Amino acid sequence: MRINARSAKIFLIAIFAGLLLIFFAQGVSPPALSQSTTPAVPQTEVGKDCKQCHGAIVESFALQTHGKTAKFLTDSRAASCQICHTNSAEHAENSSRTKSGADPGNPAKQTASKANSSCLQCHSQDKHTFAWAGGEHDKNNVSCLSCHSQHHSKSEENMLANFTTEETCLRCHTGVRKSMHQRSTHLFRTEQRNMKVGCTSCHNPHGGDGDKMMVAETVNNTCYGCHAEKRGPFLWEHAPVRENCMSCHSPHGSNNAKLLTARAHMSCQQCHIHMLPRHSTTAGKPLDIWSLNRGCVNCHAQIHGSNHPGGRTLTR
Repeated sequence: MRINARSAKIFLIAIFAGLLLIFFAQGVSPPALSQSTTPAVPQTEVGKDCKQCHGAIVESFALQTHGKTAKFLTDSRAASCQICHTNSAEHAENSSRTKSGADPGNPAKQTASKANSSCLQCHSQDKHTFAWAGGEHDKNNVSCLSCHSQHHSKSEENMLANFTTEETCLRCHTGVRKSMHQRSTHLFRTEQRNMKVGCTSCHNPHGGDGDKMMVAETVNNTCYGCHAEKRGPFLWEHAPVRENCMSCHSPHGSNNAKLLTARAHMSCQQCHIHMLPRHSTTAGKPLDIWSLNRGCVNCHAQIHGSNHPGGRTLTR
């Protein structure tokens, strides 16, 4: 009797489970592949109508980075001309091949804030532009289109209005251009003639955590990205080095070796001027001999810091 009762219980449970499976299978059906949670954008807004008059622009845009990423002209749900040209629908309705209708809302002819708001519709959460609001370029009313070109970009990777990042930046930062032509500079090229260190190696043009839109929160942490051996901590620290690399170096260029703000011994004398009366290098010779063939780093070679137990004066 116990075996029969147990078998009956198992049978009832199996029937109940089967009924549940049938119920859910009928009540919930998978969505069709053709359905989309995003409403389709009418074809008249994705460039079909625009192409009648602006054929060259529409076709070239579809082949550029922006067009490829947005599947422009290839997907009815893709980004349309109207995303940026907010009045393009009315413009198309009132235009013909011989007559231009309403202003299509060209961001290039709008104020910087309006043009930027158009771009930030898509790029507000981008990892490169999340710090744009309140950044130096934003506060100085710089438009996205001051650097980027949507329809006539010369740099496919970043859609820049110029061929390189440096050419783009130096259009406004003319003082830096002069520095970059001095004897010592951060700008140099590899064997393939590609720029290895450029403006964006240290700065984020869309906004950064530190001053001057640095990619790191401080000048030193930015420098340590390449010069990790200077980071420390050292057993014997050199205070100005720990405080700011720019105490001694000019990052954009200098006529002195190693991007120094002054010749090596003169750079040291800015802080160590009190050492001159009692620090002659050759007995009976004037101190000007330092200016001829000697420098502080001849002896104090570990100028950025030393881990040697006897390196208190940074000589080893």
